[in-house]
Parts: sequence; structure tokens; C-alpha cells
Amino acid sequence: MVKWNIPDNEHLRQLDFYDPFSHAQRVTIIGAGGIGSWVTVALAKLGVRHLRVIDPDSVESHNLSTTPYRQIDIGVKKVHALQSLLHEFKRTMTAVPKRYAGGQLPRTDVLISAVDSMEARRLLFKVVQKQKIPFYIDGRIGGENIRVYSIRPTSLVDRQLYRSTLVPDHRIAPLPCTGQQVMDVGLTVAGLIVRSVRQWAVLRQYNPEVIVKHYCLVSLVASPVEIAHEEHRGE
Repeated sequence: MVKWNIPDNEHLRQLDFYDPFSHAQRVTIIGAGGIGSWVTVALAKLGVRHLRVIDPDSVESHNLSTTPYRQIDIGVKKVHALQSLLHEFKRTMTAVPKRYAGGQLPRTDVLISAVDSMEARRLLFKVVQKQKIPFYIDGRIGGENIRVYSIRPTSLVDRQLYRSTLVPDHRIAPLPCTGQQVMDVGLTVAGLIVRSVRQWAVLRQYNPEVIVKHYCLVSLVASPVEIAHEEHRGE
């Protein structure tokens, strides 16, 4: 049922899916590039009120085609550019313009990895477990291939799944600088990550592993609960 006593109707169209006045997750995003920038904007649009984004880099011209950054943002720290962008639609975030080296994070309910190396992912996964952060999401892009891992650190099965994906960086074939990411892929992975945040916040449901081969629009979703449900329906 729609809560008509909310201050305004800005979120009216999506209240059945996520009510920002009932949920107050604290979300930290590490990385503000082709994944993290879109995730930040989308979470703010969803209504997530406690956002912290950590990234040391500044906006460069080659970022403009695959991120929400603007010409006026070139040379500006990415997190500050995001702050300015969110301010235009009356949203706020905490900007941390430095490289994250594994120190203690402020209270966080969801940690999102939007980094570009396996070494950085290993570091973040250690932090998640050490600080007992309830939910961890890792988005990955390789050309037109997408993977999103949504992990409960308290789950042994989830931990084993995620660790099995942390191959050494030298085993990953490098992509040409002109074939690393394309606009629609960045939006797709951001949408999957925001969906994962929403499902976790509202229903405590999640898919541990989502694989999308974007070039042929084939999706493989690993979810033991959903698989069992479908098998039951087919009987």
C-alpha cells in the first residue's frame, strides 16, 4: 500500500519495490569509474540515503562516453563530480577522494566493489569478513561480458564460491584500450548491482552469481532457491 503521508511523491512510481523511508542501508562503493559512477547515480535515484564513494582519480576525457560525467567535470576528482551531479537532483553522498588501502571503514551495511583488479577484490573481501559487513557485491566487466557476485560473508557456500573466482591478475587476458567497456554494458551491470541491493534490503533475497554475455543477451543466474522452485513447478 502506498504511504501517502510521505513528504513528496518523488518515489511514488517505485514505492512497491523500494521505500526509501522504510530502508536506511549504509552503502559504501569502492571505485567511481565505469561501474561505480553509474551505481552511485542509480542508488541515489532509487532513494538510498547513505552513500559513501571512495576513489582517488580525476575525470579524464576518455571517461565521458562510458560514465555520467560531464565536460565540466574534466580534471575534477570523480567523487566530487558525482557529488555535484547528485546535488542537481537533491541527493547527497560522502565523497572520499583517496585510494582505499584496506583500513577500517565507517559503519557499512553493503560494500560494493567497483574496482578493476583481482588484487583489489581480494583486499575488499578480507575487509568485508574482518568487519563483518552483512552484504558484499562485486561487479565485473570484460568487454561485453558481465559478472555480478552478491555474497553474504557469513555463508560458507558464498565464501567458497567467491574465492574460486579470485584468480591471479596475470591470468586475465588484457583487453585493448578501445575494447574495455561500452556504454550499454556499464548501464547493465549497474542495474544488476542496484537490483541486488534492492532485493537484499527489501526481501533479504539475492543471486550469488549472475553472468551475462551481453553481446548475445544470454544470462545465467545461479540461485539454488530459484532453481529448486522451478524444478518443483515442473513436476
